[in-house]
Amino acid sequence: MHPVFDRAFAAHRDGRLDDAERGYRATLEVDPVHVDALHLLGVLRHQQGQHAEAAALVKRAADLRPQDAALQLNLGNTLKALGQLDDAIERFRNALSLAPSFPMAHYNLGNAYAAAGRHEDAADAFRRSLDLQPDDASSHNNLGNALHALGQHEEAIDSFRRALELRPGHAGAHNNLGMALNALDESDQAIEQFRAALAVEPRFVAAHFNLGNTLHATGRYVDAARAFDAVLALQPQLPPALFGLGNALAASGRHADALPRFERAIGFDPKFALAWLGLGTAHQALGAYAAALRAFDEALRLRPDLGLAHLHRAVTHLTLGNFERGLPEYEWRLESATQPGAPALPRWRGEPADTRTLFVYAEQGFGDTLQFVRFVPLAAERAARVVLEVQPQLVPLLAPAAQQWGVDLIAQGVPRPRTDLQIPLLSLPLALGTTFDTIPARTPYLSATTAYRRKWRGSLGGHAKRKIGLAWSGRIQKQENRALPLTALDPLFALDGIDWIVLQPELSDAERAALAAHPRAKSIHCFGARIGDFADTAAVVERLDAVVSVDTSIAHLTGALRKPLWLMLPFSADWRWFTGDTRSPWYPGARLVRQPRPGAWDEVVGAVALALRDDV
Repeated sequence: MHPVFDRAFAAHRDGRLDDAERGYRATLEVDPVHVDALHLLGVLRHQQGQHAEAAALVKRAADLRPQDAALQLNLGNTLKALGQLDDAIERFRNALSLAPSFPMAHYNLGNAYAAAGRHEDAADAFRRSLDLQPDDASSHNNLGNALHALGQHEEAIDSFRRALELRPGHAGAHNNLGMALNALDESDQAIEQFRAALAVEPRFVAAHFNLGNTLHATGRYVDAARAFDAVLALQPQLPPALFGLGNALAASGRHADALPRFERAIGFDPKFALAWLGLGTAHQALGAYAAALRAFDEALRLRPDLGLAHLHRAVTHLTLGNFERGLPEYEWRLESATQPGAPALPRWRGEPADTRTLFVYAEQGFGDTLQFVRFVPLAAERAARVVLEVQPQLVPLLAPAAQQWGVDLIAQGVPRPRTDLQIPLLSLPLALGTTFDTIPARTPYLSATTAYRRKWRGSLGGHAKRKIGLAWSGRIQKQENRALPLTALDPLFALDGIDWIVLQPELSDAERAALAAHPRAKSIHCFGARIGDFADTAAVVERLDAVVSVDTSIAHLTGALRKPLWLMLPFSADWRWFTGDTRSPWYPGARLVRQPRPGAWDEVVGAVALALRDDV
């Protein structure tokens, strides 16, 4: 009998760890090979985080009693805590060879496999654990994690839901279920699960973090910022949360507020390449281009394959008119392109192709095609034949120009003819060696056809002295900064002597109702579905005195037709409008009106209204 050991064991059971440790050590002074004292002292030191000492103690006990499965199990636990996963797996397997129906050994073996990234083995171990204890919520939860890691998200969801049936309010299972739902694009349900986890465990950092990421991904940037703030209230120095908060603020247009968050993330983790990227994009949005380039350079030093950093650095160089550095790196846009791709043909690099057919294909939006199609006749001078593929909506407009250039025009989606070489449309400036000073600026290079002109003759309505086209919003995208609210246009509508011709192809029901009820409705003319394609729009624009537009395809069409254009630009405009200047090398007929600071559309509209009032 060892009464000292018995008292130590009782103290250990009651949580009086100091008394237990003294008792175990006293026992070992008397009996250095007391297996239970060695074992339990090792367990105690493991509980205290002293894993190396724990492993040594439990190993001594296991060596003395090699057939004891529990000793193998706890030795595996201490080794796993030390990060010695292969050794831990060996000990858990030893335990199972001694006691095949030992559910905790199956469970802990599954955890070790999971930590080693061996998720199929982990799933198998958790299933064996559940064969022995089918109502164990933790095994269902961890099986769900292994299945989620294997991409078997629906099966993982079933496991997490079973864990929650067995243990309602299991915060970890709620959080993990949210992650699996996210993987299936069930964002709203995922948000519900993260919030359920937080209702049970308000200080659950991972659930706050996952909630923030999901809210951000679904465009709820203000709520995302609150979630990341909650993370940082618990862990103020967590770089991913600082990064997430910076992204949410930037997506809300609060780039100045985002900057210090990215800087703090980098301060805590200087090798956080994505935080350097975020810092660069915030500087870029604020017009601090030199600082932006430094940040992009650092992001790429850390991660040379970071495509977004290459693309943002390219755009920054192009914004500054540095085509020599910007155009080659702008090719990184093709790495993540989702638009129709090129055929499997050699890439044309601008070399003479006197005996070959070149395939040029549109790769971005309507405005991009309208702007960069000017390079096609230059490419045609170097190839025997050019086939140009564009969006179907542009074919009626571009057909006369293509015929004039000797280019074969086809619509996206139709069978492609046989060609020898290929190049995306926006890569033509690089292939042709274009610099800022050699942008081909001769306009007009497009025009409406006689048939479309005839269609719109006398059809614009109104009796005012001037007719001016208007577009205040293009295709809305995430974090869009090129769209105005309709109410911001009132200073324009208040001008006398102007009929406003709405050129936007799509209006919301709210916009239609607002225009119909506007006090100046008689001077605002909408044609809706009568404008069927860009050839219609071109014929309308040719009959106007000018166009007022945000940066959208209407602006590019107006510029290509060389009609007077008032282009309303955000503070951080697209690279092709460069910086500062009120004139554009792309479109000599355009006048650029820029926001003096982010969001200042009222000042832009006011400046255009004043110029139009004086330009009678």
